[in-house]
Amino acid sequence: MNGAMRWSLAAGAAAAVTTLTLGLTVIGGVGQNTTSASVLTVAELAGQTCSVGGPVQGLAADQAANADAIVSAAMAASSDNTLVARIALMTAMTESRLHNLDHGDRDSLGLFQQRPSQGWGTPAQLMDPTYATDAFVRRLLSVSHWQQIAPWLAAQDVQHSAYSSGSNYEPNWRPAGRILALVVANANAPGACGQGTGGLAGKGHGLPPGYTIPPGTLPKHAEVVRFAIAQLGKPYVWGGAGPAAYDCSGLTMAAWATVGVQLVHASSVQQTEGVTVSAAQLMPGDLVLVPGSDSPGPGLAGHVGIYLGYGLVLSAIDPQYGVAVQIWDTFVSGGLIAIRDPAPDQ
Repeated sequence: MNGAMRWSLAAGAAAAVTTLTLGLTVIGGVGQNTTSASVLTVAELAGQTCSVGGPVQGLAADQAANADAIVSAAMAASSDNTLVARIALMTAMTESRLHNLDHGDRDSLGLFQQRPSQGWGTPAQLMDPTYATDAFVRRLLSVSHWQQIAPWLAAQDVQHSAYSSGSNYEPNWRPAGRILALVVANANAPGACGQGTGGLAGKGHGLPPGYTIPPGTLPKHAEVVRFAIAQLGKPYVWGGAGPAAYDCSGLTMAAWATVGVQLVHASSVQQTEGVTVSAAQLMPGDLVLVPGSDSPGPGLAGHVGIYLGYGLVLSAIDPQYGVAVQIWDTFVSGGLIAIRDPAPDQ
């Protein structure tokens, strides 16, 4: 859709506010800042989406910090796949007991006891939990059948340990699940990963009575909005991509997938997907990206929502509110990173 058509739609939406008596302010004159993110690769952006922190029951402080780092990096490297994160935890628990070791068999180093001589990276890289986890996940995902075999066999296909059956990893599969649940609980703590800020637009889940999709909304955009509204009231869970629960980028990814548009499950990557539109050109279904309550860095989005028209934004806000609707001023109260249209002219 060209700028003139988008402008007409925005004006029509503004006029409709009075008709619906929603009592909401239509947005205007807001800026954007994508400069800091534009120089980063998609992989680098995904690696900065969330850094979980907090104690983990049963683990020493260094082990808990390493467990948090492994889950954060594994989720980022796998588009928030909790199975990948659990396999990574199981492997590191077996190889290092979640201690970042500066020694091991021959030249093995770090949480996964990876070897520089085997092409895993430099010694300094392998002592970095984020790098080491990312390297493990990349090799795991390159195993074509990793999802069809036992998790400990998948770990063995990556690590090539002395136990061809993966029997050394298997005993830590169940404990890894327990630790993963505790780390995810850290990520769902108030103000943590991917969460928004502020209150709702109104009672219930915030969608005003009488809301209808603004006239002139393009068909695929309208379908995205309909899907998003159907998710109202569902819980926020970090890493969730439906159908029972969502985090912010999981909801936007699922909504746009209904019309065949694939997005990466990371808000800081979604700020680079599709095309930039101005506030004056906003169309329902467009993505609105903000720092969120736990910004991953300057110029990087930590939270994302779907514009509904009439100055309303829907998102998976946080564990308190779940999937709900906010007014524009509340949604962008911490700043505006970008507005993106994942599928212009659709």
